[in-house]
Amino acid sequence: MARVHKETLTLCLVFGLASLALGQGQDRQQPQQPQQPSALGLLAIPDVQKELKLSEDQLSKLKDSLNTVMDKHKDDITKLQQLPPEEQKKKMMVINEEHNKAVAGVLDAKQWKRYKQIQWQLDPIGSLQDPDLQKELKLSDEQKKKIDGFFNDANKKVQEMMKNRETSREKYQTVVKDLEKKTNDVLTEDQQKNLKELKGPSFQFSPPPQRPPSGR
Repeated sequence: MARVHKETLTLCLVFGLASLALGQGQDRQQPQQPQQPSALGLLAIPDVQKELKLSEDQLSKLKDSLNTVMDKHKDDITKLQQLPPEEQKKKMMVINEEHNKAVAGVLDAKQWKRYKQIQWQLDPIGSLQDPDLQKELKLSDEQKKKIDGFFNDANKKVQEMMKNRETSREKYQTVVKDLEKKTNDVLTEDQQKNLKELKGPSFQFSPPPQRPPSGR
Protein backbone atom coordinates (compact mmCIF):
# COMPACT_ATOMS: atom_id res chain seq x y z
CA MET A 1 0.00 0.00 0.00
CA ALA A 2 1.25 3.43 -0.90
CA ARG A 3 2.71 5.45 1.97
CA VAL A 4 0.50 8.47 1.28
CA HIS A 5 -2.63 6.35 1.50
CA LYS A 6 -1.48 4.73 4.76
CA GLU A 7 -0.78 8.09 6.35
CA THR A 8 -4.15 9.46 5.25
CA LEU A 9 -5.89 6.50 6.86
CA THR A 10 -3.86 6.79 10.03
CA LEU A 11 -4.75 10.46 10.41
CA CYS A 12 -8.40 9.48 10.16
CA LEU A 13 -7.80 6.78 12.75
CA VAL A 14 -6.23 9.19 15.18
CA PHE A 15 -9.42 11.22 14.99
CA GLY A 16 -11.60 8.13 15.35
CA LEU A 17 -13.01 8.38 11.83
CA ALA A 18 -11.55 5.23 10.31
CA SER A 19 -14.60 3.28 9.20
CA LEU A 20 -16.25 6.25 7.53
CA ALA A 21 -13.10 7.82 6.14
CA LEU A 22 -11.50 4.79 4.50
CA GLY A 23 -11.46 5.34 0.77
CA GLN A 24 -12.08 9.08 1.01
CA GLY A 25 -8.43 10.16 0.93
CA GLN A 26 -6.93 11.12 -2.40
CA ASP A 27 -3.79 9.30 -3.51
CA ARG A 28 -2.11 10.07 -6.80
CA GLN A 29 -0.55 6.61 -6.80
CA GLN A 30 -3.96 4.94 -6.68
CA PRO A 31 -6.22 6.71 -9.21
CA GLN A 32 -8.95 4.10 -8.88
CA GLN A 33 -9.99 5.42 -5.49
CA PRO A 34 -12.96 7.79 -5.29
CA GLN A 35 -12.03 11.45 -5.29
CA GLN A 36 -15.07 12.61 -3.34
CA PRO A 37 -16.26 11.50 0.13
CA SER A 38 -18.51 8.47 -0.08
CA ALA A 39 -20.72 6.80 2.50
CA LEU A 40 -19.35 3.53 1.10
CA GLY A 41 -15.89 4.37 2.41
CA LEU A 42 -13.65 1.33 1.88
CA LEU A 43 -16.34 -0.34 -0.22
CA ALA A 44 -16.17 2.49 -2.76
CA ILE A 45 -12.72 1.34 -3.91
CA PRO A 46 -13.00 -0.76 -7.11
CA ASP A 47 -10.22 -3.12 -6.03
CA VAL A 48 -12.11 -3.89 -2.81
CA GLN A 49 -15.37 -4.40 -4.70
CA LYS A 50 -13.58 -6.87 -6.98
CA GLU A 51 -11.95 -8.69 -4.06
CA LEU A 52 -15.31 -9.12 -2.35
CA LYS A 53 -17.07 -10.01 -5.62
CA LEU A 54 -19.84 -7.49 -4.92
CA SER A 55 -22.80 -7.61 -7.28
CA GLU A 56 -24.47 -4.51 -8.70
CA ASP A 57 -27.49 -5.27 -6.53
CA GLN A 58 -25.32 -5.41 -3.41
CA LEU A 59 -23.61 -2.13 -4.29
CA SER A 60 -26.95 -0.45 -4.78
CA LYS A 61 -28.22 -1.73 -1.44
CA LEU A 62 -24.99 -0.70 0.31
CA LYS A 63 -25.20 2.83 -1.08
CA ASP A 64 -28.79 3.22 0.07
CA SER A 65 -28.19 1.76 3.53
CA LEU A 66 -24.96 3.66 4.23
CA ASN A 67 -26.29 6.96 2.90
CA THR A 68 -29.16 6.55 5.35
CA VAL A 69 -26.67 6.10 8.20
CA MET A 70 -24.63 9.11 7.08
CA ASP A 71 -27.71 11.32 6.72
CA LYS A 72 -28.91 10.29 10.16
CA HIS A 73 -25.60 11.29 11.77
CA LYS A 74 -24.64 14.18 9.50
CA ASP A 75 -24.80 16.74 12.30
CA ASP A 76 -22.91 14.48 14.70
CA ILE A 77 -20.08 14.02 12.20
CA THR A 78 -19.88 17.76 11.51
CA LYS A 79 -19.55 18.56 15.20
CA LEU A 80 -17.30 15.62 16.04
CA GLN A 81 -14.02 17.51 16.20
CA GLN A 82 -15.50 19.98 18.68
CA LEU A 83 -16.00 17.23 21.25
CA PRO A 84 -13.52 15.91 23.83
CA PRO A 85 -11.78 12.63 22.83
CA GLU A 86 -13.99 10.49 25.07
CA GLU A 87 -17.18 11.98 23.62
CA GLN A 88 -15.78 11.57 20.11
CA LYS A 89 -15.24 7.89 20.78
CA LYS A 90 -18.78 7.38 22.09
CA LYS A 91 -20.28 9.09 19.05
CA MET A 92 -18.11 7.12 16.65
CA MET A 93 -18.91 3.82 18.37
CA VAL A 94 -22.60 4.43 17.72
CA ILE A 95 -22.00 5.47 14.09
CA ASN A 96 -19.58 2.60 13.43
CA GLU A 97 -21.98 0.09 14.93
CA GLU A 98 -24.78 1.25 12.63
CA HIS A 99 -22.36 1.43 9.68
CA ASN A 100 -21.18 -2.16 10.24
CA LYS A 101 -24.70 -3.40 10.80
CA ALA A 102 -25.74 -1.92 7.46
CA VAL A 103 -22.78 -3.53 5.68
CA ALA A 104 -23.25 -6.91 7.37
CA GLY A 105 -26.91 -6.85 6.35
CA VAL A 106 -25.90 -6.86 2.67
CA LEU A 107 -22.73 -8.98 2.53
CA ASP A 108 -22.76 -12.73 2.95
CA ALA A 109 -20.66 -14.39 5.68
CA LYS A 110 -17.63 -14.95 3.43
CA GLN A 111 -17.68 -11.39 2.09
CA TRP A 112 -18.06 -9.94 5.59
CA LYS A 113 -15.08 -11.92 6.90
CA ARG A 114 -12.88 -10.74 4.03
CA TYR A 115 -14.15 -7.17 4.40
CA LYS A 116 -13.04 -7.15 8.04
CA GLN A 117 -9.68 -8.65 7.10
CA ILE A 118 -9.08 -5.89 4.55
CA GLN A 119 -10.12 -3.27 7.12
CA TRP A 120 -7.62 -4.63 9.63
CA GLN A 121 -4.83 -4.79 7.04
CA LEU A 122 -5.35 -1.21 5.88
CA ASP A 123 -5.86 -0.12 9.48
CA PRO A 124 -2.76 -1.59 11.18
CA ILE A 125 -3.04 0.80 14.13
CA GLY A 126 -6.70 1.75 14.38
CA SER A 127 -7.88 -1.84 13.98
CA LEU A 128 -6.90 -2.46 17.60
CA GLN A 129 -9.82 -0.24 18.60
CA ASP A 130 -12.24 -2.38 16.59
CA PRO A 131 -14.47 -4.27 19.07
CA ASP A 132 -14.62 -7.25 16.68
CA LEU A 133 -10.84 -7.56 16.59
CA GLN A 134 -10.51 -6.92 20.31
CA LYS A 135 -12.91 -9.80 20.91
CA GLU A 136 -11.00 -12.12 18.58
CA LEU A 137 -7.70 -11.23 20.28
CA LYS A 138 -9.29 -11.57 23.73
CA LEU A 139 -7.89 -8.24 24.89
CA SER A 140 -8.23 -7.59 28.58
CA ASP A 141 -9.97 -4.50 29.95
CA GLU A 142 -6.56 -3.19 30.98
CA GLN A 143 -5.20 -3.59 27.45
CA LYS A 144 -8.22 -1.81 25.96
CA LYS A 145 -7.84 1.03 28.44
CA LYS A 146 -4.16 1.47 27.58
CA ILE A 147 -4.88 1.50 23.84
CA ASP A 148 -7.64 4.08 24.30
CA GLY A 149 -5.25 6.24 26.29
CA PHE A 150 -2.61 6.09 23.55
CA PHE A 151 -5.15 7.14 20.93
CA ASN A 152 -6.42 9.99 23.08
CA ASP A 153 -2.87 11.28 23.52
CA ALA A 154 -2.16 11.03 19.78
CA ASN A 155 -5.47 12.77 19.06
CA LYS A 156 -4.52 15.69 21.28
CA LYS A 157 -1.08 15.99 19.68
CA VAL A 158 -2.48 16.03 16.14
CA GLN A 159 -5.22 18.50 17.07
CA GLU A 160 -2.61 20.78 18.61
CA MET A 161 -0.51 20.53 15.44
CA MET A 162 -3.49 21.46 13.31
CA LYS A 163 -4.45 24.26 15.68
CA ASN A 164 -0.98 25.73 15.33
CA ARG A 165 -1.05 25.07 11.58
CA GLU A 166 1.94 22.78 11.82
CA THR A 167 2.02 20.69 8.66
CA SER A 168 5.44 19.11 9.12
CA ARG A 169 5.30 15.58 7.76
CA GLU A 170 8.13 14.55 10.05
CA LYS A 171 6.24 15.65 13.18
CA TYR A 172 3.12 13.83 12.06
CA GLN A 173 5.10 10.66 11.30
CA THR A 174 6.63 10.83 14.76
CA VAL A 175 3.16 10.80 16.33
CA VAL A 176 2.07 7.91 14.11
CA LYS A 177 5.16 5.79 14.77
CA ASP A 178 4.91 6.41 18.51
CA LEU A 179 1.23 5.40 18.49
CA GLU A 180 1.97 2.27 16.46
CA LYS A 181 4.78 1.16 18.79
CA LYS A 182 2.80 1.75 21.97
CA THR A 183 -0.31 -0.08 20.74
CA ASN A 184 1.68 -3.05 19.44
CA ASP A 185 3.64 -3.30 22.69
CA VAL A 186 0.37 -3.80 24.56
CA LEU A 187 -0.16 -7.15 22.84
CA THR A 188 1.33 -10.40 24.07
CA GLU A 189 3.42 -12.54 21.69
CA ASP A 190 0.47 -14.92 21.21
CA GLN A 191 -1.87 -12.02 20.44
CA GLN A 192 0.58 -10.57 17.91
CA LYS A 193 0.81 -13.95 16.20
CA ASN A 194 -2.97 -14.35 16.23
CA LEU A 195 -3.36 -10.84 14.82
CA LYS A 196 -1.38 -11.76 11.70
CA GLU A 197 -3.56 -14.83 11.18
CA LEU A 198 -6.78 -12.91 11.69
CA LYS A 199 -5.85 -10.41 8.97
CA GLY A 200 -5.94 -13.22 6.41
CA PRO A 201 -4.31 -13.25 2.95
CA SER A 202 -2.56 -10.04 1.96
CA PHE A 203 -4.75 -7.58 0.05
CA GLN A 204 -3.02 -5.60 -2.68
CA PHE A 205 -4.20 -2.63 -4.72
CA SER A 206 -3.85 -2.86 -8.50
CA PRO A 207 -0.72 -1.13 -9.81
CA PRO A 208 -1.37 2.34 -11.25
CA PRO A 209 -1.61 2.47 -15.06
CA GLN A 210 1.56 3.34 -16.92
CA ARG A 211 1.71 6.86 -18.28
CA PRO A 212 2.16 7.07 -22.07
CA PRO A 213 5.57 8.32 -23.29
CA SER A 214 5.82 12.08 -23.48
CA GLY A 215 7.38 11.87 -26.91
CA ARG A 216 10.43 13.82 -25.86
